[in-house]
Amino acid sequence: RLELSFQMTKPAAQPIVTMKMVQLSIARGMSPMSPLGFTYFGQLLARLGDIREGCRYVRIGRKLLDRVGSNEVAGEVITIGTQVMCFVEPVQSANEFFLRGHAAAMLAGDMSNAMASSMTYAVGSYWAGTKLQIVRENFAKSRILMEKQNHLMWLAHQTPVERSMLILIGADETDLPGQPSFGEAIPYASMLICFQKVYMSFMFRKYEHMKASAEIYFGYNVNSWSLVYTQTAQAFHGGLAAYWVFRKSNDAKWAERASRAKFAMTKWADCNEWNFQSKLYLMEAEEAFCYNDIDSAKSLYEKAISSAREHRFINEEALAYELAGYFFMEFGQKDVSLNFFLQAHEKYHEWGAFAKANAVYEFTMTSMGAGALGGQ
Repeated sequence: RLELSFQMTKPAAQPIVTMKMVQLSIARGMSPMSPLGFTYFGQLLARLGDIREGCRYVRIGRKLLDRVGSNEVAGEVITIGTQVMCFVEPVQSANEFFLRGHAAAMLAGDMSNAMASSMTYAVGSYWAGTKLQIVRENFAKSRILMEKQNHLMWLAHQTPVERSMLILIGADETDLPGQPSFGEAIPYASMLICFQKVYMSFMFRKYEHMKASAEIYFGYNVNSWSLVYTQTAQAFHGGLAAYWVFRKSNDAKWAERASRAKFAMTKWADCNEWNFQSKLYLMEAEEAFCYNDIDSAKSLYEKAISSAREHRFINEEALAYELAGYFFMEFGQKDVSLNFFLQAHEKYHEWGAFAKANAVYEFTMTSMGAGALGGQ
């Protein structure tokens, strides 16, 4: 049961533990720990780029649960396996399996993985575009469990996203949970905090703060052998942030950072259009914007909006409308831009991001005047 510990503290050693578990299972026969070994091996293969083969081993791990009587590790097997399955199945449905992982872990008295699955479910519901009031309830349930167990590590992982969600809703500063910090003792947790700073600065169009945070974020070198769904959010929003900086600075290093993020998204979209097509279209639209490829950008923004709507990512639909608004404003098409901003405002409000919806409205009114809004 060293996998999770190594994943958090010494990620470079994790593949060694994984391979040893699989080798022992093959050489000496299946044990109650074998489903865990095959599941982590599947995650390792997926992280190396072969997601479909990784899913095959995840399914083997799940089938072994019943055959070898592995109730002790069932919660961890389901939770880790679900992370991989989120790359091949619609995340809105795949995310529900974390609740099964939570129930299995609780039944076995495995509190660490019960908390991990509860936290991952809450975070996953946020990135999946679930209505934010429901996401808020998911986070609250997870927090109660972690605070009862005084488990600061999982709280440190949950809190950055939870704070972002509350800020988007419009919660008062006094209602935001404090952020546990381990300094650089757990680099992954520190990276998550930094990423959320990039994300929220991007969402509220605070360019200078976003750029400064992004410089730090892209400097992290967290060598994780795990593949988790939140990495797709990091690639998506980190890439969009990099395109924005490149467009304003013309610094080639930001184009390279954005390109790497888009490359990762392209691979994921090849495996699962449902979860990643709209993200890829929006990244391509922003790339076309950077290079003044107006016709391509117009088409790609429309594709991003349509794909996000079709695949039920209202959060991404709202963002695509908003970024399209900035694009058309840049090229002097204010009437078109106004329509996109109004659609963005509507979708953010529908998602439950009331503070963000208000920010879009205020920007639009300041940029175009109340007269333009009154005419709609």
